[in-house]
Amino acid sequence: MFHHVSLIAVAVCFTLLVPAGEAAEHAVEKDKCIKACNDCLRACRECVIGCDCPECEKTCLTCIETCRACVAIMEYESPLMKDMCGICAKACDECAAACRKCGDKACAVKCAAACEACRETCKTMAGH
Repeated sequence: MFHHVSLIAVAVCFTLLVPAGEAAEHAVEKDKCIKACNDCLRACRECVIGCDCPECEKTCLTCIETCRACVAIMEYESPLMKDMCGICAKACDECAAACRKCGDKACAVKCAAACEACRETCKTMAGH
């Protein structure tokens, strides 16, 4: 019974603190960002396998780990979520730039596009 009552109290407090429209908008933005991060880390993995550029590999590996951490932190709404999304946006920006330098390799072009999309959603989540 106590557990049930405490969950209701938390839900009521959340409802009073965050207007319903804002909460729904936040949930949609968060879901978009999680999807973009997952798409980005998959594209980075493919790029690491398909590209022989050391700089591209280094930034892709950094981007993979940053996106992975960002998704985990967003999933449980850590108080550090905005900060992590800002860091992820920066990692994605650097990775996209490195992949763009690789030229027209399919894996690098795909990776850069995924990183740019992720950067934008993370910037939105970070509040920039």
